Amino acid sequence: FMKKFSKILILLFFCLQCIANADEIKGFEIEGMSIGDSMLDYMDEDKIINEMNSKDYSFFYDDDYVTISTWNIRDKFKIYNDVGVILKFGDNQYKIYGLEGTLYMEEDSYIEECYKKQNEIVDDIKNLLNLDNKGDTWFVDKNNLPEEVLSTKYTDFELNGGGVIRAVCSEIKKGAKKFNDRNLLSVIINSSTFYKYLHDRN
Repeated sequence: FMKKFSKILILLFFCLQCIANADEIKGFEIEGMSIGDSMLDYMDEDKIINEMNSKDYSFFYDDDYVTISTWNIRDKFKIYNDVGVILKFGDNQYKIYGLEGTLYMEEDSYIEECYKKQNEIVDDIKNLLNLDNKGDTWFVDKNNLPEEVLSTKYTDFELNGGGVIRAVCSEIKKGAKKFNDRNLLSVIINSSTFYKYLHDRN
């Protein structure tokens, strides 16, 4: 895990430098995928459609957007255990509006270990973007969490172009998930369009 974590920081550094220099969120990549790319470049259309309609593994934002799993192409990943991709319903080009790279923490590790790694990522984001603050840190209200999630801690950095970079720790209830009940560390990049949608939706 530590080797993977070092790689994720290196990748994060490189991509954040691209954003800082070009002021474009599309300079950030997760497993080679970028905001604005077509998901057709990475998955067959039939697999994309299946994921978009999956009630078990996809997360739906009403009938507007959906976060799909790319578990079927995980053998190509070099850093993350899974990558969520945010797509818009009705878009036949399957343009990417957001990316969510997720790492599984060590089995039986405490959530404080995730927070420690999260803080390291946050400090590096702050330094690379020359920010005077440590980001907006907040916990999701427990009433809004899925049954298997005990807590979720976000730290957000809003970008000049309107998008957001997020570092997230999720504490997973032991035994609640069939295939994985480890705590999760995620790095998320949301386009300005999707981030505005989330803001207006709330």
